[in-house]
Amino acid sequence: MPRRLLILGLFTELLGPGGVQRIGRHTAAVLTSLAFDQGQSCRILSLNDPPGHHVLEVGGYQLAFQGFGRRKVAFVAAALRAACEAQLAHLGHPNLASLGLIMRIANPKLRYWITAHGIEVWSPLPLERRLGLRIASGVICPSRFTADQVVKIQGVQAAKVTILPWAVDPEIWKLDSAILSYLPSGRILLTVARLSKFDRYKGVDMVIEALPKILSIIPNTYYIIIGDGDDRPRLERLVTDLGLQDHVIFVGKVTESELVAYYRACDVFIMPSAKEGFGLVFLEAMAFGKPVIGGNHGGTPDIVVDGKTGFLVEYGDVDALADRLIRLLQDEKLRRCMGEAARRHVKENFSFKAFRERLVELLTGNNHE
Repeated sequence: MPRRLLILGLFTELLGPGGVQRIGRHTAAVLTSLAFDQGQSCRILSLNDPPGHHVLEVGGYQLAFQGFGRRKVAFVAAALRAACEAQLAHLGHPNLASLGLIMRIANPKLRYWITAHGIEVWSPLPLERRLGLRIASGVICPSRFTADQVVKIQGVQAAKVTILPWAVDPEIWKLDSAILSYLPSGRILLTVARLSKFDRYKGVDMVIEALPKILSIIPNTYYIIIGDGDDRPRLERLVTDLGLQDHVIFVGKVTESELVAYYRACDVFIMPSAKEGFGLVFLEAMAFGKPVIGGNHGGTPDIVVDGKTGFLVEYGDVDALADRLIRLLQDEKLRRCMGEAARRHVKENFSFKAFRERLVELLTGNNHE
């Protein structure tokens, strides 16, 4: 007889390049391995990935899932059928919380958890999603700030909220670097971000505005921006207005091997964001031994240890940002010490192994029941 379905994982997307997708893959791999270890079956469903069956390998675990090509009715129908047989479910985004509510009605014995990532829960969700969060067995958040917002804004009981930091990708140290077609000779600042009009809070314009002061002291400084989006033309105009065309390089989208090459080549990683829910790009840069500068807001302070693995600055304070960058760029020993501390910090606190152990303990320990 087929094994009884025990574990169900529902996600908005798993194949994309973003942080939500990456932590979704990590979580789905943990669910799959947990089911295997317990001799149970597992089903992973993804709303927005291409239709059909897909197989990935994450952290040494093989992950199989079904995509629904944005067909919401088919996705919900499959989720409800599976929920009727499941005892445990994980929903990978608060946008799926209302589905958790329906699944609990269909199967009152179902225990389900929801992962909240950041900015999406920093303002009130629609009522049905808030209810889905509130009746969940637990809500998982990557940072203290996001956990606080889930309690204060969404009305979830504090006892049901668990902080589980995201993990750096377990394959990141195994990736080969691409040979880059062009890399400037000098000090390199790096940002990896989506250049969307909705993501102006990332602070890319702050870095551009800080460059004139930096260049007056360290003229061989270059700022490389990886990412694309509808805000790029505005940023390019800002670069032109400040006469920085020779010092700012918009790379656009890159492959994983190219991204690794840029991480290794940069001197400082920077993203002075006002609203990061967590910030996987900080972990990635730190994993390669780079000092980082982030905004003293949201979930970033849970990653960046100010004065040890990098610096935290207030969003909008361009002078302070320039001063921190000048200090790092002028002091090779400081960069090296902070970079080494950053690498240790990631290995000790943000490994996939630690993430898996804590998530399994949470899902199997009946912590919130």
